[in-house]
Amino acid sequence: MAIIDPHLVRSDEIVDRCREIDRRIAALEAEKSALLGARVQLLLDELSPGADGFESAERSMFAEVSAGLHISRAAAVRALATGWSLNDRFPMTRAALAAGEISLRHAVVIVQAAAPLDIADVDAHHRYEELVVPCAAAETAPRAEAFARSAAAAVAPQSTTERHRRARGDRQVRVTDVDDGMAWLEILMPSPLAHAAHDRLTAIARRIRLTGDAEAGGAFHGPHAPQAGQELGDDDRRRLELFASMAEDLQEPARDTRSLDEIRADIATDLLLASDTDLMPESGIDSIRATVQVTIAAPTLTGADDRPAELDGHGPVDVDLARRLAATADVWDRLFLDARGMLTRTDTYAPTERMRRFLRARDQRCRFPGCRMPARSCDMDHNHDHAKGGPTDLGNLCCLCRGHHALKHPDLDDRWRWHAIPQPGGIIEWISPDGRAYIDEPPPRVQFV
Repeated sequence: MAIIDPHLVRSDEIVDRCREIDRRIAALEAEKSALLGARVQLLLDELSPGADGFESAERSMFAEVSAGLHISRAAAVRALATGWSLNDRFPMTRAALAAGEISLRHAVVIVQAAAPLDIADVDAHHRYEELVVPCAAAETAPRAEAFARSAAAAVAPQSTTERHRRARGDRQVRVTDVDDGMAWLEILMPSPLAHAAHDRLTAIARRIRLTGDAEAGGAFHGPHAPQAGQELGDDDRRRLELFASMAEDLQEPARDTRSLDEIRADIATDLLLASDTDLMPESGIDSIRATVQVTIAAPTLTGADDRPAELDGHGPVDVDLARRLAATADVWDRLFLDARGMLTRTDTYAPTERMRRFLRARDQRCRFPGCRMPARSCDMDHNHDHAKGGPTDLGNLCCLCRGHHALKHPDLDDRWRWHAIPQPGGIIEWISPDGRAYIDEPPPRVQFV
């Protein structure tokens, strides 16, 4: 006779109940959005945009909804715009929201990401919805948002490319003072450069923390640390000597207690003020390179067309910048896709890295449902434990962030341990401790035409 754990039974009941509540909330949100859309249509039936009195009537409508629903004017504007858009141009999205298949947040994402589409092009909106709604029904809103931006670019590539080129002219640096003597320094720049800068800051910050741990405790404590009892090798000691100057300014020979965010901020400040960080010698800085994954079609790379490029996991980016990044890249990976946009294989000039490159290109991010940790920051994990005979092949490997990798550790109590079961096509079936199954599919790539 099987023993049923009451803890897991109750957990399962709570999740089921919450999912049912979410479906009911979505249906009510759909009804509310339809009514707000009808309110906008009421105005449009009375006055045309640009007609005498339209602006006054519009302001009155915003004030009416804001006061009646106890929300800000900006929130009222967004709600009215979303409601009207769902009624006017997004029937599939509206139906999915009413059925509880997506949330209002998903619907807002779908509407906002369609900005590049011609408002009068009904066919383009239909093709866009056919791509996006199934994804939104299966994914979190942030994951769906990245895909939706790419889908809009696929439907209207020329419009997207022109928008990116115009947006380059908006580059700027801005300072905003906040409380306690602090201020935000904001830089508006092309997305691949922003993610690359953040990646490099993170790499330097982690190196500093690793070196600080070694200085304080006499050994590394990071993921590439020598095993207990193993002496530091020549390369390890050379790195320590190379970065030893970073500890000179510390008042105590203790472990660096700054968070990763604090270290990133300190490094960025040093680089901007001194053109080089004073925390590490120049040779150490030069050894750390930023990493981003940008996908661009071969004809676009050669200049045969101007279809958008894609920053993996984030959406379309400036094609001119993508070409410049490709020109300076040490290694290119050639991706082969099937008709659905799913990766089938890669070809690379670095064959010793072939499996890792394939997995990073296929998975793009952590393969736990809903997680958006980039693949380049994840572990390469065996779904079927290698220690228990799991093969080291592409069908049994995936990218997992440290947090979700730990969920399936064999030392965990069965009540807290998750299981990842590989399925054909790179699909992973996650089984929760209470036996519920969650499916995570490798993200498809939008094929720009």
